[in-house]
Amino acid sequence: MIRRRFYLLGAIALVAALGGLQLGAAGEKINYDDINKIKAEGMQRSQVMDTMSYLTDVYGPRLTGSPNIEKAGQWAVSRMKEWGLTNVSMEPWANRRGFDRGWSNDKFYVAAVAPQSFPIVGTPTAWTPGTNGLVRGEAVVFTASNEEELAAYKGTLKGKWVLMGAAPDVAAWWTAPAHRYTAEELDAMELATPPAPEFGLTPPGGRGGRGGQPNTFPQVRSDFIKAEGALGVFSTAPRGHGVYTIGGARANTDPATILPQITITAEHYGRIARMIARNVPVTIEADIKNTYYDNPPMFNVVGEIAGTDKADEIVMLGGHFDSWHAATGATDNGAGAGAMMEAMRILKASGVKLRRTVRIGLWPGEEQGLNGSAEYVAMHYGVCPPPPPPPPGAAPAAGRGGGGRGCAAALQLKPEHAKFAGYFNIDNGTGALRGVYLQQNDAAAPIFREWMEPFRSMGMTTLTVRNTGGTDHLSFDAVGLPGWQFIQDPVEYDTMTHHTNLDSYERLQPNDMMKNSVIAASFAYLAANRDDKMPRKPMPVPDAGGRGRGGQ
Repeated sequence: MIRRRFYLLGAIALVAALGGLQLGAAGEKINYDDINKIKAEGMQRSQVMDTMSYLTDVYGPRLTGSPNIEKAGQWAVSRMKEWGLTNVSMEPWANRRGFDRGWSNDKFYVAAVAPQSFPIVGTPTAWTPGTNGLVRGEAVVFTASNEEELAAYKGTLKGKWVLMGAAPDVAAWWTAPAHRYTAEELDAMELATPPAPEFGLTPPGGRGGRGGQPNTFPQVRSDFIKAEGALGVFSTAPRGHGVYTIGGARANTDPATILPQITITAEHYGRIARMIARNVPVTIEADIKNTYYDNPPMFNVVGEIAGTDKADEIVMLGGHFDSWHAATGATDNGAGAGAMMEAMRILKASGVKLRRTVRIGLWPGEEQGLNGSAEYVAMHYGVCPPPPPPPPGAAPAAGRGGGGRGCAAALQLKPEHAKFAGYFNIDNGTGALRGVYLQQNDAAAPIFREWMEPFRSMGMTTLTVRNTGGTDHLSFDAVGLPGWQFIQDPVEYDTMTHHTNLDSYERLQPNDMMKNSVIAASFAYLAANRDDKMPRKPMPVPDAGGRGRGGQ
């Protein structure tokens, strides 16, 4: 550690001795003196892990609409004001986007009490009700896969805890769960075949569908179990090793129409299911308190550092602020929110001059469909009108899955649209930034290639024509604004932490977090000080099928 620190200080001194020489080819001016100030502030005086402890340990989890996310927003506003940012606020949404109820889990006790006692580790599904006090009942395994098979359970579920399926087969982890991209993997990513043009937009309230007729059986099954008088429902996943994934019902679902739903570890689920299969009755008791909040505050956290001669033009940094609730939301996406907050602190503390205004946006509601960023874009930059309803009897229009759909009609742009310079997003965990997904904005490639050069020693080397979906840069891209997500080392994101009960502070990589903050700050600085705004793709063009497509 000491030797690496001295090496960094020596490199900083060498670059500083060049007297801020303007370097770079093809018109991209890189002031290494300023970049060096950003690096020194972010690597030697970092506050990012302090910020992360507040976002996770103190204010996590940050479920959208919960008291915790409101407190986290208030803390973030206070902290950024302390750093000297201006126009810092929790900006209210103009449209609630279906978040009619907030929710929190305030008490969780679940245990087997017969044939022997053991605690059951789990988390209630968001926006589902609690037990209204201590309740006890026998567990049953429920395996109906269609409406015809429901008849076998008629009259058998009253006062029972329902396990939704047989015990899963949990495989061993034959490879290490943590991973960094190899040079070969990054090369393959860079040489990927360009996808067809697409402007991503996820419809409010969800991540888009796959088209075709909806599967109604899950709702029929849920209604049946509720009507039969069950106490609640247990689910799990074959991942095992004490790791489980959590999610939520729709925020505007009437709690009177659903049962308590609890996700538990595969190991406890399997033990209960196997005993039942051997005709050994298992009795479970639970006391779960979940609280609902009508019309909770819906907001985005924003703040900025004012520019100079181009102050009316905006560069944005952002990431989603919300998390699921089985852990404290460290890698998804406290890591992105914290790195972007630290990037703003670095820009302010380093004293570098910015021609354009740099603004941060921290977005709740991402986990339910990019809601916070989509609402911000609709309020400030442009609206994608919803498609017309299908004719009577027609099948619903197909969605685009994780990428969303385009506009069915011409975009309704606002004056701020013309002043927008670019948006950079972090939302793939704690791993080090390794490059940028170009999002088919080919004109940005030579710019980013030069910008990455000062960070080659940090592993920032790769541009790919691949798109990446499912996060907030799509809200900007959908209305023709330049937005990008960074490539990141996966570390344990997909294997251990994404939406799981392990997504806590301990899973963060401090050195990666510091580097990510420095790179994000530098990209914002470089975008803010270009003579021109960042290049844009052709605007999405509506078509008769209701899907946006890239212009020619």
